[in-house]
Order: sequence, then C-alpha cells, then structure tokens
Amino acid sequence: EKAGRAKRGALVARRVYPTDGGRDEFLSPDEGDGGNQSKEDLIKSLNASLDGPEPMDGEELKELIAARWGRLYDTRICRRRDGLGKMRLYLQVMWKYLGQRSFPMTEERYDEQLGAVAELVSEWGCADQIRKEIPECGKNPVLDTTGANAVMIALDVQDAMMEEFF
Repeated sequence: EKAGRAKRGALVARRVYPTDGGRDEFLSPDEGDGGNQSKEDLIKSLNASLDGPEPMDGEELKELIAARWGRLYDTRICRRRDGLGKMRLYLQVMWKYLGQRSFPMTEERYDEQLGAVAELVSEWGCADQIRKEIPECGKNPVLDTTGANAVMIALDVQDAMMEEFF
C-alpha cells in the first residue's frame, strides 16, 4: 500500500474519485486510511512545520531602527573578514539618516533600500536575530571627529548560503 511505503511522517496524496465527492485527501502513514486531512489542514500543518523565522519586511526594519536610535538610519549589507580571517556578512546601520540635509535618498528610495535589506536578511534566516539584536545593541551610528562609524551586526549566515550569494 502507498501509505505503508511512504517515509514515516510524510503525507501521501490520494485522488478521491467522483463517487466520493471528487476531492483530494491526504493520508498520514502513521494513521493509515483513517487519517484523512483536508487540503486546508495540510496547508496549516505544513506551515506550522516550517522551521524558519517569520520573514521581515522593510517597514518592520524601519520600526526597529526608529525605536532603537530615534532616527531612520540607512542600512546596508556588508561582506568582510572578521578578526579570525573568516568571511562574514554584516548588517550595517550607517550614520546617515532620512531627513538629514546631506542624506542622498528620497523617502521612497529609502523604503526600497530597507525592503531589499530586510528581504535578504529574511532569506538568509536572520530575521529573528535582527529582531533581537537591534533593540539590544549598545552602539550608536555616529559621524564625529574620529570619522564615520556604522553599527555592525554580524549575521549568522551558513557558509553554503553565503557562497550562493557571493
């Protein structure tokens, strides 16, 4: 039987013929034929089983930055070597901010930039890390007599994922 051959924990789709109402049912091998699930139930269980963090969007990143530093600072993704010589990715919170006379972007372009950064952070599985680290960050982006200093947040990106992008 199909359900018996399936990998443990996997669901097996079975077409239910018109005499049975013509809908798809999903069988859990653990439950045998008595474990029918509707398509909606399957979608819910699959979504619940996804182990990645909730994706971040540009608006959420904007709110995190404004809540932590009180200004809408620019953000970038930076690739550089850490102190041990290992290539790492960082979220940089730059010293320039929206509303500053010398800020090079319009508000629309700024929102696009934040959206792009948030999308990459989400794709790399680092959204929850950023949600945690920005509010806890002890540094401030600053331009002073020593120069411009961005806040650097090291992203926990797997090597294979980094190789795919760079």
